[in-house]
Amino acid sequence: MTKRLTIALIAFLALAMVVVLPAAADEKTIERPGDTVFLGEEGLDLSNIPGLPSGTTIAWFAPGSSPTTDSPSQTWIVSDNANFFVDPSMKTGTWYLTWGVAAPGPAFVVADPAIDIQIRNGVDIVNDKTVVKGTALNMRIVSNLDAFSQRDGTVSGTAPAVGATIGITVTDPNGNVYTSLRGGPLAAPVTYDLTATGGFTTVNVNPFPVAGVGVNVWNTGFDTYSRGTYTVKADINVNRMNDNYDVVGKTVSKSYSLTIADDDLTITSNMDNVVRNNDFAVTIEGRPSTNYVLWVKGTSTLTVAETPQIKAGQQGVTLDNGLGNLGTFAGAYSFTGTQSVAADTPSGAVAGSPFYAMVGLNSAGKRTVGFSTAQTTKDQSFTIRTDRYVAPGPSGDYDEVKVRVEKGEVTITASGDRSYYLGEEVTLSGTNTDSNDIYLFITGPNLAANGADIDDPSRAAQTAAGVWQSQVRTVKGDNTWEYKWDTANLALDAGTYTIYAVGAQSDKSQLGNAPVPKYETVSVVIRKGFVSATASQSSVAKADALFIRGNAEGNPTPGVAIWVLGRNFYLHDTQTVEDDSSFEFELTRARTQTMASGQYFVVVQHPMGNNVFDVNDDDTTRAGTTYVGTLSGLANVLAPPAPAPEPSADLFIAEGAGRLQGSDAAEALIQMINMANIDDTYTKLTFLVEEPWVRIDSVGDKTVGSTFTITGTTNLGVDNDLLVEVTSSAFKPTEKTQATEFSGSSGTVKVVKGDAGYNTWSFEVDATAFKADEYIVNVESIEADASSTATFNVLEAVPVTQPPATQPPATQPPATTPPTEVPATPASPGFGALVAIAGLGAVAFLVLRRD
Repeated sequence: MTKRLTIALIAFLALAMVVVLPAAADEKTIERPGDTVFLGEEGLDLSNIPGLPSGTTIAWFAPGSSPTTDSPSQTWIVSDNANFFVDPSMKTGTWYLTWGVAAPGPAFVVADPAIDIQIRNGVDIVNDKTVVKGTALNMRIVSNLDAFSQRDGTVSGTAPAVGATIGITVTDPNGNVYTSLRGGPLAAPVTYDLTATGGFTTVNVNPFPVAGVGVNVWNTGFDTYSRGTYTVKADINVNRMNDNYDVVGKTVSKSYSLTIADDDLTITSNMDNVVRNNDFAVTIEGRPSTNYVLWVKGTSTLTVAETPQIKAGQQGVTLDNGLGNLGTFAGAYSFTGTQSVAADTPSGAVAGSPFYAMVGLNSAGKRTVGFSTAQTTKDQSFTIRTDRYVAPGPSGDYDEVKVRVEKGEVTITASGDRSYYLGEEVTLSGTNTDSNDIYLFITGPNLAANGADIDDPSRAAQTAAGVWQSQVRTVKGDNTWEYKWDTANLALDAGTYTIYAVGAQSDKSQLGNAPVPKYETVSVVIRKGFVSATASQSSVAKADALFIRGNAEGNPTPGVAIWVLGRNFYLHDTQTVEDDSSFEFELTRARTQTMASGQYFVVVQHPMGNNVFDVNDDDTTRAGTTYVGTLSGLANVLAPPAPAPEPSADLFIAEGAGRLQGSDAAEALIQMINMANIDDTYTKLTFLVEEPWVRIDSVGDKTVGSTFTITGTTNLGVDNDLLVEVTSSAFKPTEKTQATEFSGSSGTVKVVKGDAGYNTWSFEVDATAFKADEYIVNVESIEADASSTATFNVLEAVPVTQPPATQPPATQPPATTPPTEVPATPASPGFGALVAIAGLGAVAFLVLRRD
């Protein structure tokens, strides 16, 4: 009896609600100046607005302008005041009947409609979210459409509009469209018509509660609503607004999704295996807006350092004693009935424990929680568990996920081929997925047994007191690290060494201790630098450039020193070494032009590992005298009035009174660099300075029309330019009436490298246009003072005449008449004799012409 009465009462209240909801009145009549109309509305009756007959021009003024003093920004003619269309191109704001007067008269206000819908679980908005099947939902319309309720129809006697009628549609996972929903309890369902004429969606306030405040118009527990994703939207077509102005957010709301799901608790991890010292995360999915206890299960026997930790400061995750909605602790939750969460973790029930937390799921029933691991986290499988919180527990609703923590790896590589000269910069790099830092040390012959400081191999990487002295590099966010190792000035001999990269502060003796740190090694070969050099040519002509080229291994920062010594000649300079170890020093043309002919000695000095020239010169302390010596020897050179130092094994004079000459100075310099306490090295070479010359090889006789090459040798350097002129000896002044008989050729050629000690040159001659004559060859250096001359003959070409073809004699039949005696005729010269006579004539002609 009571159940029937309850059902009847609910039905009566629902019916009463439908009855008392006001029906929409005349929504087309606008009678009060200043009322609001919306873009897209059509058929509006403005005839009762005073002063607005058909054909009236109304005006709109842009923000900042005045209808009292300014001209309109837009005007509009109301063609039919009983059937007005609010064109979407009209400006929004107040439109005026009169303007340019002290009190402008408004006609109406044009507004841009706006509409949105909220799906709510209680007070929580669940648009685009998930709800558990059985959740009761209410809806709200958020819009500016409540202005419809302000329209006044009293002038014409019609009832005023009571609001804007909207429609709501719900589309299920199968595409079925609902315009009404079932709400209320499962035992007494209430159907809510959500169409524009249903009576539950007449918007007269903002926000507008559909069917009334707190009324659950959609109970997702009904069998009608299967599990899956639904879409919900609202629209308004009052006075054909949507037909004329179909814009999302204006006359139709955005479509929102709503997923109806089972009340299943799940926990998943974003990775099954995680390398320690990295983060991972778990995601809990369950009842929306519900608390769940989360902890690292079964870790009470581990230390704090060995266990993954829940990261502090996450939204919806409370670490500080795990305070829940009921004022109890997550650590106090009993998941077995006898054992608490806190007792199942390393630290027990302490404030701020990072091993358990109370997690509040959001309105979609979801929350992701981040965990961190460290280098000390134990490499094993961990179980992360979550229980729906019910005090004191257990709730019986739980799920678990396993995450395996693994050791990381450390790698190290060395740039290049792992063979380096002292002084070079070596790039050491690698990866570290096990920790945040890399500790470097080096081992090798006679270094500290457990590793030496990589930057100062004379000391241990770690002191007996555990103080780390060697290099430490911080691992970058992408798990890489790098160190540029400068080998200059290192106290290392040539040899093979091993460099260790360790993921923890540990020297060689600690690499086997638990917990065993991850490490890797790389072997490198250290070599002493050296220098090699050659001269661009063994002899150089005066005013020609000479290049000293070579390689200096070991990346010498100050470069190499160039010493050039000869009779009454001294030069000391430095030259930069390029990245590929090459260098080039130029003795310029201006320099060689002033050098005397003779032999010169060159010493190229390498500063070696300390990057200091331990043998140098001083040409400033005592004016007019240049001293060459070791650094200790040069320290004895003091400015006057101090007495001049005496020459010694580590000091000699290169310029000034008492200087050593040429080869003696070179020998003294070499002996000084060879001293046992000098680490510099050197190479030596010699070259000759000569007067410049150029020679022409014998040309020989040539013939008109031939092509031939004139060649020669020179002591000028490669790429010097030579001007070659071939002229006829007939090239001389003639009378104006005489024809010119001159022929010849000229051009510029380059000197090229020769094979027999001197360089060579060549010039191609085409004698096609030459006349038979004697020719003069003149070759001259463009830059240096050197030239040469030679002559040769060009002869007329002798034509070669082929003898006529002979026919075989015809065979005659035997004569039948007796032979007749014929008198003997003298023999005439043959073709060969004629050719010989013609040749002798040509020779005679040439001889006469030369004379």
